[in-house]
Amino acid sequence: MTDSLRGRVGIVTGAGRGIGRAIAANLAAEGMALVLISRTGAQVRQLADELAEQFGTRCLPAAIDVTDHAAIERVMMHAEQQLGAIDLLVNSAGIVEEAPTPLWLTDPDVTWRVVETNLRGPMLMAHAVLPAMIARGRGHIVNLGSRTRAATLTGGYTGYAVSKRALTALTESLAPALQNTGVVVVDVLPGLVRTGLTTSMPVWDNVTEWNSGSDTARVVADVARGCYDERSGEVIDATQN
Repeated sequence: MTDSLRGRVGIVTGAGRGIGRAIAANLAAEGMALVLISRTGAQVRQLADELAEQFGTRCLPAAIDVTDHAAIERVMMHAEQQLGAIDLLVNSAGIVEEAPTPLWLTDPDVTWRVVETNLRGPMLMAHAVLPAMIARGRGHIVNLGSRTRAATLTGGYTGYAVSKRALTALTESLAPALQNTGVVVVDVLPGLVRTGLTTSMPVWDNVTEWNSGSDTARVVADVARGCYDERSGEVIDATQN
């Protein structure tokens, strides 16, 4: 396979289901060893076993909350010991409010929990992998963004909208700081993919045509190979590839 990812190591958060699972499966198929992170241990343990059996790749499942700094540090230590240096981080973990509710009618702790998962999580993960990537002079970080159309249409998914737009700002903030380091950070927009998250949102109940999670998975693999035209910090739209 041209530009094979065999021998490289990646981390995928939110790997237990949805787009994260599709990304992990595609990277494993190309030979990448993986750290599979999810809050649900059974999901990532099963996925790790499946990918190891199907593709012969090494997989390390980790059931942690991406907002837990200490847990991330422990996983990173084990990952580097067992798999080697991290070449790719995919920040796919994300949650949304249970229902579209105006901010003043919500429990602010619930809203903030969404922001923490969708923004603090990627920040902590990037903080964990960047020093070693910069020291080696190579690496890629992919943040799965969103057009947050559901929040625009309903006015009720405040935490999701704020966190996803802030995630793009995080990418844009990191990019100039990483210039000339050999490390590249990009946003990838998956489009509207049928997942547990999107189907939980009534605003999409009448949707009949969905984007494919496999398209996003292929784009992420291309980024890992360095096959992209966009500069660091810019957005890659998976629906256009």
